[in-house]
Amino acid sequence: MLLALEIGNSNVVVAFFNGDQLRASGRMQADASNTVDDWWTALRHLAEGAGMDLSAVSQVALASVVPDIGTALANMVARHMGQEALRVHANLPLELGLDVKDPDSVGADRICNVVGCRELYGAPAVVVDLGTATTFDVIDAQGHFIGGSIAPGVESSARQLFKAAALLSAVELKVPDTVIGRDTETNLQAGIVFGAVDQIDGMLVRIAAETGWDDMQVVITGGLSHLVAPQLRTTAIHDPDLTVQGLRLIAERCV
Repeated sequence: MLLALEIGNSNVVVAFFNGDQLRASGRMQADASNTVDDWWTALRHLAEGAGMDLSAVSQVALASVVPDIGTALANMVARHMGQEALRVHANLPLELGLDVKDPDSVGADRICNVVGCRELYGAPAVVVDLGTATTFDVIDAQGHFIGGSIAPGVESSARQLFKAAALLSAVELKVPDTVIGRDTETNLQAGIVFGAVDQIDGMLVRIAAETGWDDMQVVITGGLSHLVAPQLRTTAIHDPDLTVQGLRLIAERCV
């Protein structure tokens, strides 16, 4: 069984794979103050809750955009599981074609998204990942990453708004019935959610115009993708597990 750990700025996604089958998944808070033993305790609790046996894990792969947490989890795997975790980076033998100015600067999450998208859905394509940041990963017809865009994430932007505006309180992020809100709560929900939707649609129009691609796949993933994907005008595939699926595919190729 493969244990896949996707380490983001807000959460650590934990996924268990038996071959290409996703058996279970969950999230742990990305707390940089956790010790190696803290992480092991959290992982054991998550695995037990999901009915997964950590002793059955034969391979561990991790993709991290938070170096300290990535190192802590790699050390956890070594200490408590007796294994060396495969860590995703730009120099793995993936025939990835990172056609950007500084390939080493490409985040592990974006590498996973590119591999997952090109293998599962084809190319050319754009992956939109709604996490702490909203990233647009652009993949050409050869399956190479040629760059993209990074915007503030939906939740990150909302938290900053609530923090900066004295008279605006945090609201549940959900799709309101109308764009024109009738109270402060629905005003905020409309602006935050539909604003994010229209940002994505608009960026995809610009990417299509700049590349000249009229046949590009669009794949939406990330924590809030379930909220945004159904509202898009752009035809898109919603795959909330794309990043960990990409991590699985990388692990298969780098055994």
